[in-house]
Amino acid sequence: MKQIDNPDMHVDLMFPSKYLKAADLTGKDATVTIAGVKVADLQMTNGTKEQKYVITFQGTDKMLVLNKTNAKSIAVALNEKRAVKWAGQKITLYPTECMSFGKIAECIRVREK
Repeated sequence: MKQIDNPDMHVDLMFPSKYLKAADLTGKDATVTIAGVKVADLQMTNGTKEQKYVITFQGTDKMLVLNKTNAKSIAVALNEKRAVKWAGQKITLYPTECMSFGKIAECIRVREK
């Protein structure tokens, strides 16, 4: 049986993903450089697949699934509404809480670097 290295680990980090979660930020801001924006096929919790925009970053394989709030925040922070122009620009990701599907949930938000 495999031994657990850190039983105090946040439950969301127990199940690694290629997509960023608030828990990945470990309560701290992270300034990142955008590598690009692309479309990805995401497996939804109900088993269906949906195409969503994701942001890739320099120096990590982790991606951020782009929601409307974060897309608009990035456009404002970078003063650029065309996502193709975001590559090479820095933004700051920060963990917070937000309303999601009628419940308070941990989430990632974006601001200027």
